[in-house]
Amino acid sequence: MALNPQYDAIGKGFIQQYYTLFDDPAQRASLANMYNVETSFMTFEGVQLQGAVKIMEKLNSLAFQKITRLVTSVDSQPMYDGGVLINVLGRLQTDEDQPHGYFQTFVLKPIGTSFYVEHDMFRLALHDCDEDPPHPYMQSFVLKPLGDTFFIQHDIFRLGIHDIA
Repeated sequence: MALNPQYDAIGKGFIQQYYTLFDDPAQRASLANMYNVETSFMTFEGVQLQGAVKIMEKLNSLAFQKITRLVTSVDSQPMYDGGVLINVLGRLQTDEDQPHGYFQTFVLKPIGTSFYVEHDMFRLALHDCDEDPPHPYMQSFVLKPLGDTFFIQHDIFRLGIHDIA
């Protein structure tokens, strides 16, 4: 399969659709349609889950009632299987908590004329230190085997700087 030339539009459109559903408690359950029953993986704040049922159990267990989100950037790359690698930098606030930066990475896998979420990794940009922390950053790699070792097929790096007023 070839690289998808529409990878940037696919990435941005997916993020808009995903967060519209996620941020509305009445629509959040429909996110199950974006994950595969067996082959989707999620890492949520270090907790690893496999399959749509387990992923939705985690998403439905989140205790907040209201979420406000600002997406600062969406970086996408085409993958050689026709999929799309997406990195998101944003800020979110749940209920009356303080706003926090976050990073989220998705790998969309092609299936027919559409995609499903093969990988989803979410992490708040929190620093547990007394000193003035450095800027948070996120770097995502996709490694491919090469004999007895691996090579980096994809690399996305983003500093956690929110250029907003």
